[in-house]
Amino acid sequence: MQEHSMQLAGRKRELRTGNTALRDALPMEQRELLSARVCAHAWSWFSQEGAASLLAYAPFRSELDCRPLLTAAWAEGHKVLLPRVNRESGDLSLHQVSSWDELVPGTYGIMEPPAGSAALAGALAQAGRGTGCPEVIFVPGLAFDRRGGRLGYGRGYYDRLRTALEAGVPGTAAKPMWIGLAYGLQLVPEVPLEEHDALMDLLITENGIWDCRKERAAWN
Repeated sequence: MQEHSMQLAGRKRELRTGNTALRDALPMEQRELLSARVCAHAWSWFSQEGAASLLAYAPFRSELDCRPLLTAAWAEGHKVLLPRVNRESGDLSLHQVSSWDELVPGTYGIMEPPAGSAALAGALAQAGRGTGCPEVIFVPGLAFDRRGGRLGYGRGYYDRLRTALEAGVPGTAAKPMWIGLAYGLQLVPEVPLEEHDALMDLLITENGIWDCRKERAAWN
């Protein structure tokens, strides 16, 4: 068991290194173009779903830039939440944000809501959809596969957030949709996963939208 865990950790480490290099190598102009295409797909889906609220992220370094998506959501009056990292506890607190101007440099240098802003984390951990919990959660990553596998940065923030959110959703209520946003070059045949690694519901790249739930069903 220990040997298997070490092998899995090694595969994840290699994939993180390789995909970080691929993503970093994209010229800025191409990142902007691809990000705009991904956001157009995401906004079209979000609008057609009739969703009212979303949780996303402030792009960092060479991550896919989701700012066009959030700008569209603000313009249409949707509730937009962004996370703030609590490095001591290893958790994310969620904050409603109305513009990029509200963000400040935070943990790891990522732009995030300021420390004094009201956090929704306590309510979210105990609430279901429609009572504070975002209907859609857009997340970044280093690698994805079509079955919904996601390779993050190894700190587990989103895994812990998902556990907290879904633990408070009543059995009959709809859980948030988890959607990976990525450049097409981040798509790999298979992401090495551990039991606690959560799967995405959808994956969106510049090439379109994959329903990862259907992909998983086809494999089973």
